[in-house]
Order: sequence, then C-alpha cells, then structure tokens
Amino acid sequence: MSSKVQPDGCRPEPIVRGRFLWLKLVVWLPTCLVVGVLVAWAAVVAQSYVAPLVLFPLLVGVGLGALIVGMMRLGQVGNRRTVLLGTVLAVAVTVTGQHYFTYIAAFHPTRGKAKLSEPLRRAFSDLVRDSTPSFAEFMRQRATHGRLLPGDYRARGWLAWVTWAVDGLLVLTAALAIVLPATRLPYCNRCQSWYRVTRSARVDVSTARRMAEAAGMDMADMDKGDRPTSARYRLLACNGGCGPTRFELSWDESPRRGFVERSWIDAKCCDEIGRILNEAR
Repeated sequence: MSSKVQPDGCRPEPIVRGRFLWLKLVVWLPTCLVVGVLVAWAAVVAQSYVAPLVLFPLLVGVGLGALIVGMMRLGQVGNRRTVLLGTVLAVAVTVTGQHYFTYIAAFHPTRGKAKLSEPLRRAFSDLVRDSTPSFAEFMRQRATHGRLLPGDYRARGWLAWVTWAVDGLLVLTAALAIVLPATRLPYCNRCQSWYRVTRSARVDVSTARRMAEAAGMDMADMDKGDRPTSARYRLLACNGGCGPTRFELSWDESPRRGFVERSWIDAKCCDEIGRILNEAR
C-alpha cells in the first residue's frame, strides 16, 4: 500500500515525537525489566509443553512487544529512544531469564542439598552434582551437554551458544516488529499523550472526495486506474485535544494496491468534515 503525506491541509503538521523526560525513563526501565521477568517465566512454563524451533522465540517476541506497546500507551511514554531502550532491556531480561528460570526449576535447595524437580531430572541427569552449581557453571554444562536440534543433531559447545544467540535475535526482531510501528504514531507533548482514533468508518467515494477537498488533499491518485467503490477515513486526536487533528483517508484500487492520504486539520476543518459526514447519512 502506497502512502503519501499531504502537508498542505488546514493546519501545518505539528511536532509528533515525544520529548525525552528523565522521570519517565526512570519509571519505564524498571517496568520493562519486570515485564521481561514475567515473560521469561511464562516462556519457561510454555516450553515445557511445546516449543517449536524458530517459531517459539518469535511468539515470545510478539507477546513481549504487545505488552510493551500496551504499557507505552497506558503510561503515555512518547520518547522513541526511551521506548526502544526499554524494549532492548526487556528482551535481554526475557532471553536470559528463560535460562535462569530453567536453572531455578532444575535445582531446588532442600536441606542444604540441590535436588532436581522430576520433569527436569531426566533432561539434566548427567549435569547433577552433589552441590548446586552456579548459574554460569550450569550454562557451561548445558552447552557441553548440547542442545538437541531437528534431525537428532545435537549442537554442543560454541554451537549451542550460537543457537541461543539466534533465539535472542528472533525475540528481539519480533518485539521490534511490534513496537517500532507503534512509535511512529503522533504524540502530543503538551498533554503528554499518544494520538488515538476518535472516529473511523467507511464512506462512499463522493463523500470521501468532499472530505478530502475540505482537508486540502490532492486526490489525483483516486482518478488513476480502477476507481474504488468505497474509502475509509480516520480522525486521530490527543487526549487533551490541544493539538490539530490528524485526518487519514484510504482506499483500495485492487487487493494488492492501495493509497493513504494524511492531513493535519484544525477545529474549523474538523467541524466541516463532521458536517459532510452528517449529510451523508
């Protein structure tokens, strides 16, 4: 889908990137750390049932990214670098935490001796010692023991570390694929809130043209190729209503080709679009 931003609407485009605030960074990073710990614990529980290679770390990353976006919107954290720093921290904690929770689950200190929980006793029977190893030693032992891959191939030593690193990169890639698009939405620095959709619906082409004309959009693309039968509009505004409204109009010429026009409009222009919509009912 092609996209073109129209800069000549009723109002010029405002600053849409959130400014850096130390207070939000101080709150955001510990929050992401806690989320990383929780996702790591949930991943360890889930992988005891099923953990398909490649797909599982991607699913973990998607879940983590969705949680970060939800917290970003709930906490109104608008600075992109702050969000990305928290995302990287959460991914690092999630990836490391999965190994650490496996270590915790495998060794339960009881009466001064380390004992394995029954499900992990068979998996790590050759790693058991009379005393509990450190986490670093446990990881070295796991690498020596090897990681079973498809085809009954066991990656040992540095190859095991490579597979774990690949898992971490997959988690990071999936998380960023969810977080990055969310950080591109407009943000109002006055009321410190993300723009949200306040109104959205499908309209016929004639109504879409009238709305586009009111917003000062160039609709030449709509006259090219196959003419669409309908379009969709969206109005986005900040929580405080202190900035201009973002108007978006999209339509599809075919299943593989679509267009999006965007414009920033003021209150007067927004009222005019509302009047056009009321007349189209």
